[in-house]
Amino acid sequence: MHILATTILYGGLAYHGLKKKSLSLSGAVAAAAVCFPTFSHPFILFMTVLLTFYLSSSKLTKVGTSTKKKLEEDFKEGGQRNAVQVFSNGFTGTVIACLHYMLVVHENKGSMEGLCFADSSTNWLSRLNTALLAAYIGTYACCNGDTWASELGVFSKSDPYLITTLRPVPKGTNGGISLIGTLASIAGGAVIGLIAALSHISSPCFSLGLITRLVVFASVCGFIGSMIDSVLGATLQRSTFNKKSGQITQDFRRLKKGEEKTDLVVVSGWEVLDNHQINFVSSLLTGVIAGVVAFIAF
Repeated sequence: MHILATTILYGGLAYHGLKKKSLSLSGAVAAAAVCFPTFSHPFILFMTVLLTFYLSSSKLTKVGTSTKKKLEEDFKEGGQRNAVQVFSNGFTGTVIACLHYMLVVHENKGSMEGLCFADSSTNWLSRLNTALLAAYIGTYACCNGDTWASELGVFSKSDPYLITTLRPVPKGTNGGISLIGTLASIAGGAVIGLIAALSHISSPCFSLGLITRLVVFASVCGFIGSMIDSVLGATLQRSTFNKKSGQITQDFRRLKKGEEKTDLVVVSGWEVLDNHQINFVSSLLTGVIAGVVAFIAF
């Protein structure tokens, strides 16, 4: 019954993404691959956190489309995330969900009974549970925080500042930061933390202290993840400004017919990684940092 419900749920989610143009066809297939193992996990936290990221980021992508269309050369209506985009944000979280099931739930006789997040227990299984939950929450706090920062940061009245040099750069520049974007990254992380805490509502672990701890923890992860993404974007991802269109170009952009070299101006970064790879690396690093910190400190 659980498998059937899971199949119906992620099938409906994929259909919703296609209908609302938040997912392309390949993105919908990839979303199913990410959702099935995650939604099949017996602890509802894994499903609710992923759903929160998907629904909130999809909604924010559609905010201010006219403004974003003017700034982004590769703008797509509704977002239309493809398989690469889905996996770059969801692969790490999916692996963590599978690891948690195999290493924690399976060892605990197929349930979460007796396991609480950050319960100060010296029991190895309890500490591993806390570390993997923290890594999962940290990963999606990074993804959600960075997405919120990107989608809302463009509405800043002033140009952003490149995180590595603090010089003003055009809106849409990889590695550009603003006050609005930074606050959005913290808020995006906080929402993930709140949902993670509320997912414990039927557990003896649920308390105001748990809510506070997870919201603060995820807020910090959202901020740190966004900063990691910005540093990587400012250094390992090239941002090029098209003087004719007034837009930041897509990754690895080359001259098109009728364009001259002087039309494209390099703003920052080297051509090493594209945006999807940056997202993957930043969420992976944030997840690892979150898990290690939780294992040592909680």
